[in-house]
Amino acid sequence: MLFRLTKTFWLIVLGLFFILIWILIFFRQNKQTSILEPLENIQDELVTQIKETPLIKVDFSLKQEEKTKLPISLILDNFIEAWPLAGINSASIVYEAPVEADITRFLMIFNQEDLPDKIGPIRSARPYFADLAEEYSGLFVHAGGSPDFLQRVKNNEYQIYNLDEISGNGKYFWRDNQKDKPHNIYISKESIIQTIENKKLINELKPNFVPWIYNQMDLNDIQTNNLIVKIDYREPVIWQFDKEKKVYLRYQNGKEFVDEEGRQVQTPNLIIQKTNIKILDAVGRREIITLGQGQALIFQKGNLIQGTWQKLEKNKRTIYYSSQGKEIEFLPGPIWIEIVSNNHQVLY
Repeated sequence: MLFRLTKTFWLIVLGLFFILIWILIFFRQNKQTSILEPLENIQDELVTQIKETPLIKVDFSLKQEEKTKLPISLILDNFIEAWPLAGINSASIVYEAPVEADITRFLMIFNQEDLPDKIGPIRSARPYFADLAEEYSGLFVHAGGSPDFLQRVKNNEYQIYNLDEISGNGKYFWRDNQKDKPHNIYISKESIIQTIENKKLINELKPNFVPWIYNQMDLNDIQTNNLIVKIDYREPVIWQFDKEKKVYLRYQNGKEFVDEEGRQVQTPNLIIQKTNIKILDAVGRREIITLGQGQALIFQKGNLIQGTWQKLEKNKRTIYYSSQGKEIEFLPGPIWIEIVSNNHQVLY
């Protein structure tokens, strides 16, 4: 009788042990994939062998002898498990826009000669990010994408070189084992240059490219009225103007938003671009309108310029205007563009 009880007891203990192991594995996987993006990782892993899109034209105003200097566009993660990001403070232009669950991602634009040594984590693309990247053409770097974006790539709808980590170009990327998948894909300056050389990518200048206007404005006598700008994404973003540095400093979730080297992200030029955003399906994929015109809020030197954005043709550049119809002049330094819906709350 004692033996039977003991045997039963150990069978129960062993069963509970295996149940506990299964629960731990289950929660570990959930931690890595995130409830906020339920199908994202699955889609990324299923995408294979996507054809590269041929480049038709590149729109940077380069001299003839500089035709091998491509503009580089990359999709970066902004999920908390991806922080801190590498290379974000070196970008010339950064777009931030929501994806599923109103979590945001970044589209970063670099001049080839200004690439940092390490950039990432790289994430998957959406059609509206490619629409914006197409304004610069060049090389578009990402890791997979939504079904709609991938179908458009197959249809050769974008005038960009397509470098996809999941479509047979994985050798140009690597994973950092200190971070969980899928928030750990990186690319280096060396790998990007190697891609350009191996694939013999060459610029063709866009004859109709319209560059933005930059102006060295007087920053010594600043009368500040708008010191804080808050955007209510799923994880709220705050930009606070620093009178001494004369830039807007970024905070997210109430903390300084710093790069991998511990430097807080900052910009002298902050744009809030309002547009129509529609949720397409149960996953939460979004359609974001980048063609047309709408309201824009431009923050410089601690002040607000009420204005508009306008992009009337595909492949043309988005131009920003004041309420008086004058094209916005940008301060030297990076430009941050926050894409928000008309329903997002923006406080300033």
